[in-house]
Parts: sequence; structure tokens; C-alpha cells
Amino acid sequence: MKTKSNFIYVWVLFLSISMYSHNTMGQTANSSADYPGIVEFSASESSANGLVYEIMPGPSVINPEMDPTPFSDSINMSSGSFSIEVADIDPEDSMDSQDSVTSVNILFMGNDGRQYKIDKIMIIHKPEGAGDHTFFGGVGLNKSMHGTTGIGTGLMPKMMAYITLWGLTDLKDANADTVIASNRIIHMMVATNVRNEMKLDTNVVVDRSDYNIRNAHTHVILPPLNMAGEMDPIPGTDHGFLHMMFEKPMLMGANKDWTKVYEILPGPAVMNPAMDPTPFSNNISIAAGNYEISVVDVDSVDSPQSMDSVAYVNINFERPNGDKFMIDKIMIIHKPDGAGDHTFYGGVGFNKLMHGNTGIGTDLMPKLTSYVTLWGITNLKDENGNVLAENRIVHMMVGSRVRNDDLMMIPSGVVDSSNYDPNMRETHIILPPFDMDGNMDPVPGTGHGFLHLMYENVNFETSPNAVSQFSANDIEVLAYPNPFKGSTIIQYQVEHESDIKVTIYNSNGRVVQTLVDATQSPGTYKLKFNANGSLPAGIYVYVVNVNGTPKLGKLSLMR
Repeated sequence: MKTKSNFIYVWVLFLSISMYSHNTMGQTANSSADYPGIVEFSASESSANGLVYEIMPGPSVINPEMDPTPFSDSINMSSGSFSIEVADIDPEDSMDSQDSVTSVNILFMGNDGRQYKIDKIMIIHKPEGAGDHTFFGGVGLNKSMHGTTGIGTGLMPKMMAYITLWGLTDLKDANADTVIASNRIIHMMVATNVRNEMKLDTNVVVDRSDYNIRNAHTHVILPPLNMAGEMDPIPGTDHGFLHMMFEKPMLMGANKDWTKVYEILPGPAVMNPAMDPTPFSNNISIAAGNYEISVVDVDSVDSPQSMDSVAYVNINFERPNGDKFMIDKIMIIHKPDGAGDHTFYGGVGFNKLMHGNTGIGTDLMPKLTSYVTLWGITNLKDENGNVLAENRIVHMMVGSRVRNDDLMMIPSGVVDSSNYDPNMRETHIILPPFDMDGNMDPVPGTGHGFLHLMYENVNFETSPNAVSQFSANDIEVLAYPNPFKGSTIIQYQVEHESDIKVTIYNSNGRVVQTLVDATQSPGTYKLKFNANGSLPAGIYVYVVNVNGTPKLGKLSLMR
């Protein structure tokens, strides 16, 4: 992927060296959205379509020598319901913490046929200074739990819990409303799914849980231990503990509108269910983030000579477990001459009819009007700017809404589903799991091979017939001597304060050296490129990038 993409990039650069014209007219579009701060849920309840199970005694899946445990793959179908609301007041638990369970109602049937009830939980608090991890104390929201965290003994896989708590409760007979066992320890989590066909994942180091908010699990565990860690079976149960699991609970009490930005997760394509996994499913994860982008559409028909560009981009995205990603540069991919004005796989386009039965002929998203669409190459970075995946294809659209209020995708690819309400715009940012030749090439660092981010209710504006900002077309670049042996000078003049980056590439598209990457004031600049005898003779390319637009030239190194 990297070699091919770089080669295509340099090939385009060579074709473009003498093709630029001055004072190019174009249309500029700007779009942005800002939804900072990760979503936290404080309430949850069971759903009508979620099954209920009891985890039965058996060897621990992760530590089989521990037997019997409530962490086995021995599972019985059960029945029941639950609702809970918590208050997480203090980020770090202590004896003075005000964290609490404000309401709870849990009903379930055990394997002995008895109907159980829990209607009150008193939070356990840890000594001050014990930290913010919720193992054995407090209420926590969006915490990484189990695995190698907490007690250091793997009993369940590493997972992200939307709501987690430890407390004391009275276990009751639901029919008689009498206490069976008082002051029992209770651990409760509303967490991401860690089972596949009811088999527990065994990874305690890497969080491989399903972040699909439609497929969460709620665990209610009453262990056979007392506060001192001594064995203390629960009276009234036939095996000394209880572990109930509720499928597909509903998450409520969000601290903000969680439908503003989210991630589309692997799953069957809504419009082609036989395609699985894809980034076009109804599986979604909550997220936070912001983005800004400014693009210039100069040429109505894309070609290697196109001046279309991304003048500025800054994309930030955070997952519920705290993982953060960023994109701060996009280089537009250009198609061969004669490929037409449809923006599938190349260029920048405004107000194009996209997807559905257009473009590639395979329905993946509904047919809709895209106010801005582009294809480019980018580097995916972590929050500190470290590159996780370089030279990745990126597809971006600011368009009409493709999902209903419940975030289920509109299933039609034939009828134009565009909604031109300015309050219903959304932005898709997709890094697909294949390279420029269509070969599979999963995106490293993502966990599932691709990224599909979605921002709703975005800001958008255009400037028709605007002259693009000062760019590489407005400067003259001179390289001398050329051809050269030891070193050469690249000289250029900046007329207005601009973002300048000067990079040298070899014929394979690899970066040889970056000579400057800074904001520069007006003036004449001379940069020395020294080959130092370490580079082979051949053709090199210099790229002077001015406010997102490149000026290009050849260098010939002699030996």
C-alpha cells in the first residue's frame, strides 16, 4: 500500500510539474463541527429484545484452574428486568465520596426457579488515595475494567464499562418481599459485549470488546465472598453466588447529545447484508471530537493537472475508552484524463449526486447530494501527532443526512434521499481497508481495519467564484545548480505570510528530506539540499507546498 500510493503520488507530481497556471479561479467551501468531551451515561434499563442469562458454576474461562467460578462458559437462559440510575459525583473514590445509586430495581429468576429482587444498593467506598479505578469501590463512568486492571487476576476480558459500581445490597425473595441474604457485596457493570456466541473472550491485555451501543451487556454479580475476601456463600442460592447477564440494555441519562458524533462499526452493509464486515452497518459507537476543513474546487473535471486541493484540515476523534485519533493533512488523489467529473476515487467536487446506484455501481450508502466530496491520501495519527498509519486513502463527504432519528440507515439506493434542510447536514470521514489497487490493507491502530466517523448537524458555507488563497501558483521556484552533484539550492519568494513546506522525494515516492515546515513571512528564501554522497544518482522531486497547494520540480543528481 505505502509503496504503491507513494509511487502514484510522485507520478502525478511529475505530470503536473509545468501544468499550473496563475490566478486560478475556484469555489471554496468550509465545514466544521465541535462536540468535545466524551459522552457519559448515568442510567440504564433492560430492553424488550434483550435476552437474560445466568452464568453458572464452572471453570474460569481465563483461569481454568479456578473452579467453580461465576466467570465460566456455562450459561442458562433466564428471565428478568432491571433499571438503575447512578450519580458519579467524585472522580476519585474515597470515604467522603458522594457517589451513589439513586434508584435500582432488579428482578430475575435463578436456576432454582426462585424469583429474586434487588431494590437498594449502598455504594462501598475505598480509603482515600486508592485511585479512581472502581475495583471494589465507588461509581465509575467509562472505565476500562477487568483484564489486567483492578485486582491483577484475570477473570473477565479487558473491557470498557459505561457504568460500573461496587456496593452492598439485600438480596430478596421477589414474591414474598423478604430478605434472603443481607449486606451482600454486589458488583454491577453496563459494559461493552465481550462474548461471541456466548463464548467469553480471553484477552486480558487488549480491549477487544464490541463497542456497538446496540449490543451492550449488563452484569449483576453477587460473589461468594465477604468484605475481607473470605469465602461466604450466599444463603438461599444453590451454588453460593449469582451472576446475571442482560443483553442489549438501553443506555440513558447522557450528559450530552450522543447522536452528534459517532463511529460506524463493523457489520453487514445495510444495503447489501451479504457484505460483512463493512463500515456501512447499523452498528454504532458513541464518540466525541471536532473537525474543520477548507477545500478548493478549481476544476470541474478531475485530472492529474487539477488544482483542486484541501487548503486546511484538522480532524479529532475520541472513542469511549479514551483512544484519540487525528488527521491534519490530506493530499487529493487525481484520476487520469477523461475519467469524467464524478468524484468517485478522485478530486474535489461540490454538489454531486453520490452513492446509491451512482459511482462504483455497488450500493453501500443511500443516494444523496453531497455538498462537498473528496478522495485523498492522509496520515492517521494519535493525539500526540505520532503516525499510526501513513499514506492511507481517505474519503470525505459533507452531505445530506443518510440516517433516521434512531440512527438506522435509510435502505434505498435508487431514490435520491437528500434532505436539504441546513440543520440536517452531516459529515462522513472514511478510511477504507484497501489500497489504491483495491487490495485488502487494514488500517493499523484501529482494531477493525477501517474508520468511519460521522458528525451530524455540521456547519457549512461556500464562497462562489472566490479566488483561492495565495498558493504555489503565485511564487516562482528556482533550483540551482540542476543537474547537481553534492548539493543544490532551492530558492523561492513568499509574497504573503503563508504555511510553507518543502519536501524532497525520490523516484519511489519516499520522502528523502523535509527542508522546511513552518509559517513564513514575506521574503526570499534559499534552502540547501545536500545529498552528501549518501543518495544514489537519479531523478528527485521537490515539492514546495504553499497553504495546501504544491509547486513542483525535478532535480537531477549526478555522481
